[in-house]
Amino acid sequence: MGAPEGPNGSIEVRALTSASPRDWIWLHRKLLLPWFLAVTAVVVFLVSLATGVPWPRALFMVVFNIGWWAAVWFLLMRAQMKRKSALDEQGISIVHIRYPGSAPGSLGDLWAGGIARCGPGKIVFQETMDGTDVPLGRPKTLDVVELTQQPELADRTHHRHLFPGWSVLRLTLAKGELEVAAEPQVLAKVTQEVLGTGPSIEP
Repeated sequence: MGAPEGPNGSIEVRALTSASPRDWIWLHRKLLLPWFLAVTAVVVFLVSLATGVPWPRALFMVVFNIGWWAAVWFLLMRAQMKRKSALDEQGISIVHIRYPGSAPGSLGDLWAGGIARCGPGKIVFQETMDGTDVPLGRPKTLDVVELTQQPELADRTHHRHLFPGWSVLRLTLAKGELEVAAEPQVLAKVTQEVLGTGPSIEP
């Protein structure tokens, strides 16, 4: 059982396809948000003036609305970061899985989102409600035999239900195959734990 390694011995996660504009925007969203808000503020202010709104009122409307949406974005990002940090401390990763050999349209063919704990040759996956840690059903213990296909950037045509910028890894199980999707750095961690020398886990 093995995995592709980089020059420093780390598991290599390659992007075999070029990132789409949507992927690029998502990966750089924190840098692009201030520019987006600034451009939006100028456009809204000029449109308000053009429609006869007095400039003090137009300025107030712009500042209020930009401040509102910036606050909402900040709170959402902080909640996501706190959740991810809490899971990382427990050795848990946020992933999606599917079984590529399943019948088209079946539950196994669809992406299931949840959390995973990984160890050598094993993934314990718990499906959860979207964006939460509320479990759906019982956890599944998946016995991994080997790496089938190197990690690659998700093709938006075939993986449109995944988050932009995520990568997909294909593994051979004791019975069938499994695709695991996650952020590239998370997928590299999962790969190292499952195919490398990560700590063992209990089912």
